[in-house]
Amino acid sequence: MNIKQLNKSKVPIVCIDNSLEKFVSLPLFQDKVDKANEILRTVGLPKQHTIKKHLR
Repeated sequence: MNIKQLNKSKVPIVCIDNSLEKFVSLPLFQDKVDKANEILRTVGLPKQHTIKKHLR
């Protein structure tokens, strides 16, 4: 493909960096995850309010 065809294409061009594979098994931000899980366990999820539409 040349540049003009790439510019007209609707498909995004993505280059995957394989050096990031080392982070798959590492627990990143584990302290924040633990804190969020603690809050969810003690407080729970918020109530969801739905708006009822009246049929006419």
